[in-house]
Amino acid sequence: MKKLLLATAAAGLCGLLSTAASAHNTLTSMEGYAGYVTDFEMRVTHGCKGSPVKEVRVKIPDGVVRVSVGSNRDWTVETTMRKLDKPVPGDGGAMLTEAVDEIVWKNPKSPIPAGGTFEGFKFRGALPKDENKILFFRTINVCETGDDKYIDLPKEELKTSDPDFKKKLFAFMTATPGPSPFLITLKAPKPQYPWEPVEMALKSKAEAPTQQKTASK
Repeated sequence: MKKLLLATAAAGLCGLLSTAASAHNTLTSMEGYAGYVTDFEMRVTHGCKGSPVKEVRVKIPDGVVRVSVGSNRDWTVETTMRKLDKPVPGDGGAMLTEAVDEIVWKNPKSPIPAGGTFEGFKFRGALPKDENKILFFRTINVCETGDDKYIDLPKEELKTSDPDFKKKLFAFMTATPGPSPFLITLKAPKPQYPWEPVEMALKSKAEAPTQQKTASK
């Protein structure tokens, strides 16, 4: 019964947030498992006061790495990079020293109409391993006339451990015309892949010479 009540409450919050965010840019999923490589879709629902959208910019938050952009034949895609404070494992065990900082979709075959339709912009990346963390994906729509900025952040840090977290999150989403799209990291129920994680493989390789030396003694 308790689980049912919690599920019902969560569903109610999602409904409220969906209603509150219906006129904003939002990620199609506002939750993801910590540490997982995750597929994202930024949904753009309208233009700027009657002006069609000709460019969409998404800022990738710190901690999200191994970012790649989905194929889109209707838009030109550009990315800018940033240096990481310390290297992190990438695909195939290679160590990454930089990460995607911003993705820009521009020069479309035709702009997104000012209203009545929506378009999704897909990309993927590895979420940080920190659980119950709120990641903000600041976004700007550039229109033929003007722009729409969804870059506002909460005035105070939101923590999922706060008993009033849901109330404060809803207040943030409804208090500003330009709330930043967000995603909350959840505790993963199991490893994402059935094979050994990259960092464990690297650790094993690093320890191998020491183990062989000890064995030879």
